Order: sequence, then C-alpha cells, then structure tokens
Amino acid sequence: MSACFLFFSATGQANPRVVSEAISLFEIVHRGGLVMWPILLCSVIAAGVFLERMLFYRKEECNVDSFLAGLGNLLRKGRYEEALLRCQETPARAADIARQIILRRDYPPTELREMTRETAQLALPPLEAHLPILATISYVTPLLGLLGTVTGMIEAFLAMNRASGSVSLSDLASGIWAALVSAAAGIAVAIPTSIAYNYLLTRLTAIVQDIDRVSIEVLHALADSKRLNRATPYPDEIAASLSAASRNA
Repeated sequence: MSACFLFFSATGQANPRVVSEAISLFEIVHRGGLVMWPILLCSVIAAGVFLERMLFYRKEECNVDSFLAGLGNLLRKGRYEEALLRCQETPARAADIARQIILRRDYPPTELREMTRETAQLALPPLEAHLPILATISYVTPLLGLLGTVTGMIEAFLAMNRASGSVSLSDLASGIWAALVSAAAGIAVAIPTSIAYNYLLTRLTAIVQDIDRVSIEVLHALADSKRLNRATPYPDEIAASLSAASRNA
C-alpha cells in the first residue's frame, strides 16, 4: 500500500497542473498596438447607434391590422374627428401620415395621392438616419485589423533586422501580438456590427411597408366614404322627395 502511495505521489509530481497566465483586457489592447484604439472607438459607436435605433424603431412600430380596422370603420362612417383623435393617440409615423391624409381629405384625388407620396418620402430620412454609420464600421474595422496585422509584421521584421539574423522569440513577440490581436479585434467588431445593421435594415423595411399600407388603406377608406355619402340622400333631399311625392298623389 505504501508502494502504491509512493507511485501516485511520484506521478502527481511528474505531471503538475499548468496554470495559464491571466491577461487583462487593457493589456491585450495595449499589445495590439495603436490600431486597437480606433477599433475600440468603432465598437462603442456601433453599440450606441444600435441601441438608439432600436429604441427609435420601437416607438415607430404599431399594430397595423388593429389600427387600420378601427380607422377604416370611422372613415367609412364619416366620423373624421374621431379618426383624427385615433391617429393622435397612436405614437407611430404611419399614424401621423394617416392623420395628414385625413386633414387633406377634401383635396382632389390625384393631388391627394401625390401629397401622400411626398409625405411618405419625407418620412424616410429620419428612419434611415445613423444606419450608414453601422455599415461603415462593419466595412472599416476589418481593414483596421488588417492594417494592425501589417504593421505588426513590419515590427517583427524590423526586430529581426536589428538582431542581424539571430533573433529570439521574445524579440518577435511584440510584433506578433500586434498582428494577431488587431486582426482578431477588427473581425470581432465587424461581425456583430454587420448583424446589427442587417437586423435594423429589416426593421426599417417593415416600418416602411407599414407606412405604405396605411397610406393606401386610408386613401381607399376616404374614397369609400365619399362614395357612400354621395349615394346616401341627405335629410333635406329626403324631405323634398317626400313633399314632391305627396303633391303628385
């Protein structure tokens, strides 16, 4: 038994547990070289733009089916004031465009359609704001990482040149660190930024489609309302027709 104990003790001493050195994030950034700082700045800007656009798009979205169902009924019944109030209570750009169409309901149909198209086009720039920043960051950060890789390799070759051919691994470590860390950082920032850009672009497309749908539905509802009002006789017309019928009788 003592022999077994000595055997396991010797085995444990021959295979000690290797403890890896912990490196802080600041040290990694420092070893990556000067290129790491613009990459970090791009990551902070991308995160800020993504959060701002997420909150902005959340306010611009609404349940279009429910909104149009109630608004269409009000417009077809000629209850325009209630329809305007419903648009004001809905905090979305589509509802604001519907309110502007209702306010101009007395315009000629051709002019009303043209003004609706222009209003929808004017609503696009605020929705598309800041998205080019994400597209630029997703494109530029890998190039910054590549720049860090090239400068790191240049630094490593300069170290070899200074050592006159006999160079140690420690002399090359600084340049290799800068090359690898900067490349990894550029790719690590570019991938989530590209995903965030495409996700926000999908949300933007959905909002634009809602605006187009609301504009078309409101125009159709107003046309139906005018058609129904022309087909339905007014009280004065009803009284005149009844008096004429009584005289003929």
